[in-house]
Amino acid sequence: MAEEELGLLESESPNAQALHCFSAVPEGPERELWAAPARSRSAAMVSVALLTSGAVIGLAGSLLGNRESNHMASRGVTRWDDAMQASEKKDSFLPDFPSQCGKMEEGVEYNVEGGWYLALDHIPDPEMCCSMCQGTSKCLSFTWVQDAGLDGCPSQCWLKGGEPKWTDKKSGVVSGLPPPRAPFPSSKELAALQAPPKEKKLGGSFFCFSLMVPGSYEEDLLKFQHEEKISIFGCDEWDVYTNRTIHIAPGLTTSLVPVDLTVTFGGDSYTALNSWIFIAVWKKVIDDGRHMTHDWVVKVDPDAVFFPERLRPIAEQYKGLGYINNCKYGLHGPIEVISGQALKVLEADYKASYDGKAPKQCVEKLHFGLWGEDFFLSRCLWQIHNITRETEGALMCEAHCDCPDWYWCDGDRVTYHPFKRTDMYRQCMANSIAAVSKA
Repeated sequence: MAEEELGLLESESPNAQALHCFSAVPEGPERELWAAPARSRSAAMVSVALLTSGAVIGLAGSLLGNRESNHMASRGVTRWDDAMQASEKKDSFLPDFPSQCGKMEEGVEYNVEGGWYLALDHIPDPEMCCSMCQGTSKCLSFTWVQDAGLDGCPSQCWLKGGEPKWTDKKSGVVSGLPPPRAPFPSSKELAALQAPPKEKKLGGSFFCFSLMVPGSYEEDLLKFQHEEKISIFGCDEWDVYTNRTIHIAPGLTTSLVPVDLTVTFGGDSYTALNSWIFIAVWKKVIDDGRHMTHDWVVKVDPDAVFFPERLRPIAEQYKGLGYINNCKYGLHGPIEVISGQALKVLEADYKASYDGKAPKQCVEKLHFGLWGEDFFLSRCLWQIHNITRETEGALMCEAHCDCPDWYWCDGDRVTYHPFKRTDMYRQCMANSIAAVSKA
């Protein structure tokens, strides 16, 4: 069903105005504490805390000038406030749907002796907490706290590096053990999962790229993806853009886009106001002629778990289309699949501007000051240039598009988002591969 038939403006989820319950997933080594912006003004205080030797060390979410506030493509992890209010009214905090968790006990706190601890703020329910434990390689048990006294969504998830030695009865908490971790495939197994040579061109050729913030967790994610030849590195051609030339790994050097990657947040959904950043990035893609040599240009966020081989049959299905929309609420940024033909139209609009640095008609006709880049791009292509599109739900699973159990990665979607830690990214990919092989 088209967005117009739903009576919605593009990118407007029915819950877009609700108070979001935001989860800040840590970016890497536990010693690197950081804060991330919530996608709601009223939930703007978000932090990640490290628990060591029984002491809690935290960063206040007001520190929005750090790495995450500069992450131009971050959408975060949300659960809607109506769901949170419903859980507060329930007699039980245990899920009222089939849980995938290994074990959960309500009203019980698990205690371990010393070792590794990590706290995640604003995790809305114990099921998500359990999935965070499964995705974090050091986690052997967890305790979810319904009200940890935090601003906005008050819940907290405690990940623990040991199995419980003793338990305490305590109201408002749920403790448990993660389910078994699906093994990450070997390099040989990963290669076998890629489309065989005779089907390599199914759907046409792909140029895939990511935009990276220098010095952020994205470098580790992209290094891991490059080493395993997954995500964008499984496409016919790929590139990583940023505003500095960085040698991330042997064979992986970034391409320069001269643009300030600092971004502010705002608008009704408190999203990243990054349209001008990606106007510069798409100019670089066009200037490099990528759209002239490939059928599809695919932009993928570094924290999106992306399976290019799953995109091929979808691209084959939509041959001749301008771009493939990934959500019934409008185009969302974790994956953007744009045809080479559509980018030729955009190229002409760039050339029509006085300095060639921005698409003339789109910039002049759209009031995009409080828009994210995905909303701007979609409106530019669809509204201004009448580029054809179709919505394909199999492209993406994230909380912002009615995929509430995104964190388990237990299906065959092309993309799961977001996973900002390498171990969580790795486990998501392993879970999805295992789920597809069982099916």
